[in-house]
Amino acid sequence: MSFVVARMQKMKAGNLVGMGNHNQRLTDNHSNKDIDTERSYLNYDLVNRTDNYKTDIQQFINENKSSSRAVRKDAVLINEWIITSDNQFFKDKDDKEIKDFFDTAKSYFADKFGDNNIRYAQVHLDETTPHMHLGIVPFNAENKLTAKTVFNRQALQAVQDELPTYLQERGFELERGEKGSERKNLTVPEYKKAKDELEEMTTTLEQRKSEVLALSNDKTPTIKRESLDLKDETKTVKVPSGETIGIGKLRHEFMKNEERKTGNVIIPEDKLNALIQGYEDLYKSNEKLKKYAETDLPKEITKVKGKYSELVKEYNDLVRKSNRNIETLEELEKENKTLKNEIKDIYKGFKAYFKDSKQVTTEQVKTLVGGVVDKVKEFVKGGEFEKIHRNETRTRDRDELSR
Repeated sequence: MSFVVARMQKMKAGNLVGMGNHNQRLTDNHSNKDIDTERSYLNYDLVNRTDNYKTDIQQFINENKSSSRAVRKDAVLINEWIITSDNQFFKDKDDKEIKDFFDTAKSYFADKFGDNNIRYAQVHLDETTPHMHLGIVPFNAENKLTAKTVFNRQALQAVQDELPTYLQERGFELERGEKGSERKNLTVPEYKKAKDELEEMTTTLEQRKSEVLALSNDKTPTIKRESLDLKDETKTVKVPSGETIGIGKLRHEFMKNEERKTGNVIIPEDKLNALIQGYEDLYKSNEKLKKYAETDLPKEITKVKGKYSELVKEYNDLVRKSNRNIETLEELEKENKTLKNEIKDIYKGFKAYFKDSKQVTTEQVKTLVGGVVDKVKEFVKGGEFEKIHRNETRTRDRDELSR
């Protein structure tokens, strides 16, 4: 059975223009070489609420967000899901069945994350495998823009668990990837290359199986009679000659000898031996072909399909791990920014304290602040505290020179 592939990527304002150009095929210069621009007319929209990705999505967010505060520049504006399966799943499906599959998947996300929050759903049929790009604005129930909450680890896990079941209940034979995989993750290019190689292997093996079965079931080759030097076997028999003598009971009919075919043929011994050997070889080859077709090839095909399924699972694991790393990085960036602000406040506090002290001159303030910075440097070399002091000293020196 094929697997559902559902992977998510986060889109900030700076990503939307490029993603829009790709999804809407606004350029013929694509980095993805699998795109066949001559087939791009086959692509279609299931949801088309966005003509200009950046402008329209930002406008939708500003008009619908509950907070009056401006959206942060580094905020995630769209969580884009790519939905697909393997070529085996799509192979025997017509256009309507493929559209029904993507429409059903879209309905799952609409039910779970809000239909109006889906700003685009574009199906691409001009690449190796049919797939859908589905963009969701991460509004929570209170219309607060918060990708970190809407698509947290639990939500991502729920999608991987629920989407296959949702599709199965509606007639699509698909299953989810394996949970808790510890296999080595592949990069996106590695996954794509391995996927293409496995699909090519599967196609080749299927073709070979068909060829072998056709050969093993073919008619026995004909052999021309002349090539065997066959001769009809005859025997001498007595037959009435038609001549008689005498009359009545004394009448006697003369017999004559005549050569007649017995129905058998005579074949030279060397030809007979060659014929027997040829058919024995043919029989053995035929049996081997049947055995190969019925055992080795199906096993090999199953093995290849198994490897492909593992790659799909590994790729999903890679996406989930990548999303977790992005969340951690965003948290660290936020924490780092907070710490920098705190250090600036501490530095300003030291400086203000020394300045307010009536017993300390301006030069003494400089010396005291410099001493504090030097003390901090003993513990943290090249830290934020030193950086602030260095920048301020340079600014002060420039100001004094310009006077």
